[in-house]
Amino acid sequence: MKRYSELLLIMLLICAALALPVMATAEVVANLTARKVVSAPGGGPAYQSADKASPGDVIEYQAVYTNQGKSPVQNLVPTMPIPSGMEYIPGSAKPAQVMASLDGKKFEAMPLKRMVTLPNGKQELREVPYEEYRFVRWAGGDMTAGGSTIVSARTKMSDVGSAKSSVNESASTGMTAKKGGKS
Repeated sequence: MKRYSELLLIMLLICAALALPVMATAEVVANLTARKVVSAPGGGPAYQSADKASPGDVIEYQAVYTNQGKSPVQNLVPTMPIPSGMEYIPGSAKPAQVMASLDGKKFEAMPLKRMVTLPNGKQELREVPYEEYRFVRWAGGDMTAGGSTIVSARTKMSDVGSAKSSVNESASTGMTAKKGGKS
């Protein structure tokens, strides 16, 4: 549980640090929150603090991007990391139109696919397991001065050993708001 809290704290600090270059040029700030999704009486979702989590728990990450500038921002591309030890839950992204990446550089429509070589030497196109997804990205959009954009995605915690390794990996990744360009 302590490892997950460390992971969450490091991810939030990295996200804040990576928002600085965007803030300096476009005055867009990003605020990331994480909450544990549990079942409410009656079957709907309820939310709890994500300070403590166990393997199998569902964590919803929500990022709010706010344009604090006096002019609009064009083609804002929200990008959210998925730490190792966490598995993206398909269909959970909001807005639903989202792309994914294994490396943070090449983004494609989901489900991601790759060629694999079978034992008989034949190659076959197969879906990449969701636990290998490391980033999700939403299409670029415009934001008015003072406007906000909210994106979210859910993940499932796999095992504590994997979460520990993601604490070290997270130092090179984070949530960003890429301005412009194609993925």
